[in-house]
Amino acid sequence: MKGIRYTAKYFEEIVAGTFMVLMSLTTFGNVVARYVFNSPIQWAEEFSRYAFIWLVFMGAVICTKYKRHIVIDTLVVFMPLRVRAAFQLIVDVLVIGLMLVMIYYGWVLIGSATQPTSTLKLPQYVVYLCVPLSAILILIRSFGDIKENLVVLAGGRAR
Repeated sequence: MKGIRYTAKYFEEIVAGTFMVLMSLTTFGNVVARYVFNSPIQWAEEFSRYAFIWLVFMGAVICTKYKRHIVIDTLVVFMPLRVRAAFQLIVDVLVIGLMLVMIYYGWVLIGSATQPTSTLKLPQYVVYLCVPLSAILILIRSFGDIKENLVVLAGGRAR
């Protein structure tokens, strides 16, 4: 049961870390194969590209989870706590709207992906699945942020 809880809590980090390690190992192996053995690994570049795409999208989820996206907060820092919470609530609602659009068009993209990838022969939708998956995970995190901001607006304490 601990393993399931750990996986659920750190799902984004596990996926991003796995793709980071696999991408690095594949790229390193391809460099060695190309320059030492003069025989590159045919699928390595494509795999590294797709691993990087997944890494970027999961990284966006991690940034949302830990509130580490780049922001210009010069004005927000000087706002009173409740005004800051109201401002953040508006931002979270806009993020939810954007994520709903990404989920919709992500599924459209997956539905139109009918060809396999060129060297790996993976279904193309496996690569595109990161778009709606990351948007769903960001959506979940944004609902949690809205809950926290509503507590602050209601007069509760910020975490």
